[in-house]
Amino acid sequence: MVIGLIGMLALISAAYCFWLMTIPLSYDLVYVVVIGFVVSLGVFVIALISSFVIVVRLRRSHRSQTTPIV
Repeated sequence: MVIGLIGMLALISAAYCFWLMTIPLSYDLVYVVVIGFVVSLGVFVIALISSFVIVVRLRRSHRSQTTPIV
């Protein structure tokens, strides 16, 4: 659940940075917006991979508990 929340916040942050890139900015820190966009996308991808790994591990542990040992 925590990984899902982190991924969702990263996606929202990436969308906000993308929106900031589409409007003219009046200050000289435009590179911070681009860096924030790239970092947010990276965090989202890491959260997505982590959640996939956790789901696979949970399925394996559930499958090993339900199969009888002969």
